[in-house]
Amino acid sequence: MSTLFDGDIYAGLSGLELEEEFFDLGGGITLRKTYAHLMAPFMVAFKPAPPGRHHPGPLKAASGGFSFDINAELLIPSHIEEQYGSKIDIARTLVFLLRLGVNPAITLPVFSNYPFASIPEIPNSQSTLFPFEVQSRHFPLGVIGGKANADSLAWVTDRWQTVYRMTSESTEFSLAVEAIDMGQFVKNTALTMVSLWGALEALFSPAPYELRFRVSSLIASYLEAPGVEREKCQREVFKLYDKRSAAAHGKPKHTSEDVLGTFNLLRRVLMQIIDRKKVPSKNDLEGMLFGSFLHKDS
Repeated sequence: MSTLFDGDIYAGLSGLELEEEFFDLGGGITLRKTYAHLMAPFMVAFKPAPPGRHHPGPLKAASGGFSFDINAELLIPSHIEEQYGSKIDIARTLVFLLRLGVNPAITLPVFSNYPFASIPEIPNSQSTLFPFEVQSRHFPLGVIGGKANADSLAWVTDRWQTVYRMTSESTEFSLAVEAIDMGQFVKNTALTMVSLWGALEALFSPAPYELRFRVSSLIASYLEAPGVEREKCQREVFKLYDKRSAAAHGKPKHTSEDVLGTFNLLRRVLMQIIDRKKVPSKNDLEGMLFGSFLHKDS
């Protein structure tokens, strides 16, 4: 169960531009336009705080801080916990799909227990605003013109229950979701490469002794039907795996294009898994590799 709020929760989203005022995502979950501005300027106090009290003045502003414009709110109703469990986990699943299918620049900086538009009229003793995803994006991803329209949100609506189930049932899928979701926030890109490839290896290397050729071949066979495109894909994945190996051994040789290529590779794999509604097993992968299972595009 959620630990932040007993009732409904409102996830304040930044970087999500909606084409319409309101969308119904199913199960009582809705998405609508709103506005709020979360800010955290740095302040410096010069005297110790008495027990249980704030620091006394004067306070001086320091350089820096951070802020977010909240331009959409995601309502997760309290009754959804009866079927799915944590409202926070449902919100995170939906944000993951919004990043995957609409714009990876979307973030979730704050939760509220009331709609953001009504917060100014709610007494402080009754309203709660909980900062959530406020860390910097060190490798920021984004889509130019990535607006959320009826088609892209229908894609989210059709898939969030499946994704929530697979995240709960498969540790490999859950790791991949976490890796791509948090990869933008990791400061060191070598760690990002290792994390993203750790997720790919968990999905495509069920045995610890799998070699890079086999891993790259399994990924290519999962993504492409037999033929020239599969061979091309395998070579590209093989090269990225080499960059992962250098990063893992403390001698990184990757560029920003390699990091972006790995993000896109994992994104493509996750899109395939979600659309097929199944995390591939070892037998599935070997069947595709050796041609005993028909590829979806063949």
